[in-house]
Amino acid sequence: MISSVNVMDHVSVTVSDMDRSLAFYRDLLGMEEIERHLLEGETISKMAGKDDVVMQVVRLEAPETPGMLLDLQEYVQPKGKVSDGKLGDVGHSHICFGVPNLAEAYRELKEEGVTFVSEPVSFDLGWAIVHVVFFEDPDGYVLELMQVPYETKDDDN
Repeated sequence: MISSVNVMDHVSVTVSDMDRSLAFYRDLLGMEEIERHLLEGETISKMAGKDDVVMQVVRLEAPETPGMLLDLQEYVQPKGKVSDGKLGDVGHSHICFGVPNLAEAYRELKEEGVTFVSEPVSFDLGWAIVHVVFFEDPDGYVLELMQVPYETKDDDN
């Protein structure tokens, strides 16, 4: 091995409309905008493997996990096609966000018209019960909410 990964820097989601996506990720989900860039020219085109790229990037982070970054990327030029990848499709991914109360978050997002893959479910992982639900961003990208267990089964003393 010539090199190894030593840091997780960011994940990115390509969006079709930056303003609409910021209303969702920043304003509705509560992520914080930390920087914004318009990238264009030969270097960004070479990096993306496409001609004449103009890309708007907004970098976000969740308030309680600084340093784990989410980049929203809008290809202003050239426009990309909408992906139809869903859970279980090879090459598909999703991002999971932790919430203190999944039932409350589910209810609030449902009231805002967010599309859900299903209702919340619970899993007994042996060390804790976790509550999860999958939902979609405005472009149909699948996201997950997980209630982070505050107590494990062994903490019942």
